[in-house]
Amino acid sequence: MVKAYGKGSVIMGAASGGKLMQEEKAEYLIGDVARMVGLSRDTLRFYEKKGIITAKKKENGYRYYSENDIYRLMYIIYHRKMNTSLEEIEGLIKGRSQGIQDHLSRRIAEEEAAIRQHRRAILRLKLVSRDIEQVERTAGKCYLRKFPSAYIMGYCEDFQKGLLQWFSLASETEGLDMTYFYNVLSYENGRLIKRGVKLLLYKDVEQELEKDACCEERRETEETECIYTAIKSKDIFPSEESIRKMVEWGRMNGLKAGKTVYANVMSSLFSEEQNMYCLELYMPLEGGEFLQSSYVY
Repeated sequence: MVKAYGKGSVIMGAASGGKLMQEEKAEYLIGDVARMVGLSRDTLRFYEKKGIITAKKKENGYRYYSENDIYRLMYIIYHRKMNTSLEEIEGLIKGRSQGIQDHLSRRIAEEEAAIRQHRRAILRLKLVSRDIEQVERTAGKCYLRKFPSAYIMGYCEDFQKGLLQWFSLASETEGLDMTYFYNVLSYENGRLIKRGVKLLLYKDVEQELEKDACCEERRETEETECIYTAIKSKDIFPSEESIRKMVEWGRMNGLKAGKTVYANVMSSLFSEEQNMYCLELYMPLEGGEFLQSSYVY
């Protein structure tokens, strides 16, 4: 007796003693399989060419897939959800793998590494978004703000050397490209004097770094009170006028600014006409200028 299920079939035969013995042997046309597993016919034919599944041609000319092929397709789809490559799946099915446990351990490590990369990418996006929002919200206004808690990743007296050191950091350890580039200046007699560059990595970024970043061995900034503002500038260095405004704001509010200025290039906006830089400026109050001795960390 044959009991039909769609275009597949289940074949049942009679057993001795008047009892029925059930022997299931379902066979499926390619269209049935495509609908069942949610794959295209071309994909199924591709798997067949790879030898992962095998279609059998019947006397009626139709090609059928067996239940074993359906189970294999279940296996393939599940492993593809784990981002396992088709070549790896083929090796597992054909017994060419070094072992399923070794394969799974390696895939777990790869996926965990990918998660860390995605988390760092999200953090980079959030940092840029936060920087731009800070510039828009501040719009040249001054107020008191503590200097951010950060690790001092490097110091250079020369701007170009500072750039080279930043690129070196960014290439040696994944995540250190999130180190901020702070120009250090002094404001004396109405003039700005370039003193060097400090590379600072905010402490809230540390959790997303690789273990070999060695941040715990670095000196940290002091969260001293500063006169603060954020501006857009055509130059990576602030204008003397912008610093005068900060000093004047402090004077009007009974605060005396120190001589040191920290100018952080938060982000950049590029166009064919000109570049625009988003700067945030910190001027520690007099007596609270941290790391000022010879500008060496």
